[in-house]
Amino acid sequence: MNDQDIYKKAAKRVKAKKSFFYHLISYVFILTMLYAILYFENETKLPVIIVGLAWGIGVASHYFGVFGTEHLDFLGVDSNWEEEELQREYEKLERKKMLQERSEEGLLNEAERLELRQIEKRPLDDDFV
Repeated sequence: MNDQDIYKKAAKRVKAKKSFFYHLISYVFILTMLYAILYFENETKLPVIIVGLAWGIGVASHYFGVFGTEHLDFLGVDSNWEEEELQREYEKLERKKMLQERSEEGLLNEAERLELRQIEKRPLDDDFV
């Protein structure tokens, strides 16, 4: 990856972040205006709640699309949980493979012992016939 590709990628990420902040500002502004209109009209606040929740889901998904989970440490979400989980799964599969190889090796040894027992018994069986 050369410098120009890195610059383009960085510019694209900055544009995505800028787009998210514009989305967030419009969300707050529109909900504030809607709340104010309904407040002075003495009407129910249900439309504000419905719009706020529905649009809030869109803002949240936009956030995760742009930033991921890197800024959510304060909520208990570890930013590198995926890497840690990948490492745990890798170690689990590695242990399973090692145990399987050991058991196969043990089965081979057991099969060899059984084969030797059968070989030892054959001459004895022939002697009695």
